[in-house]
Amino acid sequence: MDITSDTVAVRDLNIASFLMASNEVKLVKVERTSSNTAYLHFQPKAIAEELVSAYWTDSAPSIQPRKFFGARRDLQDLILSGGHS
Repeated sequence: MDITSDTVAVRDLNIASFLMASNEVKLVKVERTSSNTAYLHFQPKAIAEELVSAYWTDSAPSIQPRKFFGARRDLQDLILSGGHS
């Protein structure tokens, strides 16, 4: 099974931080393109899609700021270190 077909790929760090802080989905892969763009892959796909949609329609569940910024910091560290492939 191709893991990317069963995930939601996100490159926006704010959306990825929101997903990670939600505790409803799991980061399963960091993919880097030849242009060094990082895509963060989350599962389960259906829940991640719902959360991304809620994010864009301003109907997302509330996230505590400390959780959001902690997730953002962790993702930045992960991206910069080149880990979690």
